[in-house]
Amino acid sequence: MAAPALSLQIAGWIGNASFFSRFFVQWYTSEREGKSVAPPLFWWLSLVGTVLLGVYSYSRASYVLVLGYAINGLIYARNLRLHRPGATALGVGQLAALGACAAAALVGAAAFEVHRREEADVAWVAVALVAQSAWSSRFVVQWWASERASESHFPRAFWWLSLLGNALLLAYTIHLQDAVLAWGYVPGPIVQVRNLMLGRRSSKTE
Repeated sequence: MAAPALSLQIAGWIGNASFFSRFFVQWYTSEREGKSVAPPLFWWLSLVGTVLLGVYSYSRASYVLVLGYAINGLIYARNLRLHRPGATALGVGQLAALGACAAAALVGAAAFEVHRREEADVAWVAVALVAQSAWSSRFVVQWWASERASESHFPRAFWWLSLLGNALLLAYTIHLQDAVLAWGYVPGPIVQVRNLMLGRRSSKTE
């Protein structure tokens, strides 16, 4: 596949910069609070990053990644809503239905990618599907925990799913030989492990 246009590559790198900076914002805030938390700026940076990298992934015909960015974008927007006073929590049935729709859509995207992209390797697309499922489900877990608490926060399961999804997505994007996509997953484990440490420390002090 030919390299994306320069404008798309720039958009991809700006998306990566947004994702890099969001975790430094979250990390800094969490260090100050002594526990894993996310300020509104984290979610705004996440939205910018997911839109730009979603567009870039579409140009690469990586439909599993595109759909993953779309799913996460909806969850980012919901977390911003939870930061506002008077936000109404979603019920278990609504969350279950949304999760089932997202899972079905990811499977469909994987099948479509294998069909449309000639050089697609079925095994690697399967890895991407598992990776994106873990990567997206972390925010479903986070979303559910936030809905129950009526505020945006991160449970420990979020960071464990992040580690799994991050590692598999890094492997997949390296397989694609795409520096823009791969570098988006390089710094993740550092932040994820640190947040697990903060979560363990805060649970001991409560």
